Amino acid sequence: NLVESTNDGEELKVEALENSYILLGHALPFNEPVVSHGPFVMNTEEEIHEAFRDYQLGKMGVWK
Repeated sequence: NLVESTNDGEELKVEALENSYILLGHALPFNEPVVSHGPFVMNTEEEIHEAFRDYQLGKMGVWK
């Protein structure tokens, strides 16, 4: 599960009901649209469709 937290407090409390791993991370916000589908993350649905087309056409990893 992914939990997103704001920075509006000084404390984070977690209660695990079974053995668990907790991975904490932080980053600056992108401040731009983010669309994800499958392995692709782009800014628009159109870019996602283009990425799938490129993948299906074997264009991934090909430098022009």
